[in-house]
Amino acid sequence: MAFEVEADPEKNRVIVTLTGFATVDDVRRFEQDLQHAHDLMPKHRGAHQLLYDVSGAKIQSQDVVQALRDLAIQSPSKSAFALVNASALAGRQLDRIFSGIDVHRSCDRREAETWLDGQIAG
Repeated sequence: MAFEVEADPEKNRVIVTLTGFATVDDVRRFEQDLQHAHDLMPKHRGAHQLLYDVSGAKIQSQDVVQALRDLAIQSPSKSAFALVNASALAGRQLDRIFSGIDVHRSCDRREAETWLDGQIAG
């Protein structure tokens, strides 16, 4: 599967990793997995954090980009959103997917995690 979704209720954080190529069917399964992870977040702590790592992903088809954009628009609010990406070309697709959404960009997953941890403390 192209998407891996992990819930970290202790940090009130959902972690998404995308590798390789995704299909529209992968995005549909991803949406279900993402909802399950959201359901595991502690309700009393408000909006969760999102770490989205696409550093191992390939350039996606326009159908997948549109499906991800639709999902991004519908997603619940986040207290902090960090995006890990190492590709300038993929960055253009990510700009389309997450247009209008406040996101901290990083080329390094550890730096993104550190930034998110700082948002908890701050």
